[in-house]
Amino acid sequence: MRMDDTAKTNLDDHTMLIGGADIRRAGTFRKAALVVLSGWEIGHEIALVEDSYILGRGQQACVRIAAPSVSREHARIIRVSAEEGDEFEITDLGSSNGTFVNDEPVTTSRLRHGDKVRMGDVLFKFVLQDEADARFYDDLRQLIHYDQLTGLLKMDAFKRELDAEIHRAGARRTLTLAMTDLDGLKKVNDTHGHLAGRMVVREMGAMIRHSIRKQDRAGLYGGDEAIIFFPETPLDEAITVAEGLRRAIQQRTFDFHGATFRVSISQGLAEWPRHGETIEQLIHAADGALYAAKAAGRNCVQCAP
Repeated sequence: MRMDDTAKTNLDDHTMLIGGADIRRAGTFRKAALVVLSGWEIGHEIALVEDSYILGRGQQACVRIAAPSVSREHARIIRVSAEEGDEFEITDLGSSNGTFVNDEPVTTSRLRHGDKVRMGDVLFKFVLQDEADARFYDDLRQLIHYDQLTGLLKMDAFKRELDAEIHRAGARRTLTLAMTDLDGLKKVNDTHGHLAGRMVVREMGAMIRHSIRKQDRAGLYGGDEAIIFFPETPLDEAITVAEGLRRAIQQRTFDFHGATFRVSISQGLAEWPRHGETIEQLIHAADGALYAAKAAGRNCVQCAP
């Protein structure tokens, strides 16, 4: 059983949130999820939204876990009806290293709150979260996934989402990656101090978050560089978005303790798969275009050749 592409996600070396499922029992909110205990960063979760998931390291898995000890199609989790409300059941799909619930090998097992589920070297905890639990895990994900100064994704989280988007795109879609760097940040630091520089970086993050589209993702790449990907967007369309962001930052007047100044950004764009079939190749191509933008006088957008 396969889900449509919107339900798929990729898990490189972490798991990630893919939605939210509500289970109401006796009027109490419950969100069913698998929370990582080991094998990835603690606190990351797979929220169980749909009626069926296949978990594995193969590209056809609904939840892709790129771990060598996990089979291509390792296990299936399904939602089942019960007298007290929906519950979940896990079935091993003939995996090489087995599926275990509370250290017991299983073929099929109904999951209960607090159960420990192991697939290969990956250990999860099955939980039904109430509202307080859900808020705690949401706050924890914010701390783990997002840079606290800019509000942009940290690179590990950004790369996971980019990898997931590349797998979702397949051979029939494209995406564009943009590398963005502040021009003249050193001058701001030297003239007005590092607190002024931090303010500029913070505001750059806010302007990026407000300028990109809902489907786009932005991350922090180094101390003052941002990285953005535009799903299902060819290079010529991404240029329009990038130019809008460049103009917005160029026109912004910054005020720090009465001192006013302006900054600009340079951007380099590269298109997948035209300029690179892997994340590393795509970043390298966009970084080369960013270097060309700097060499061309800064405050401009350049594309990979």
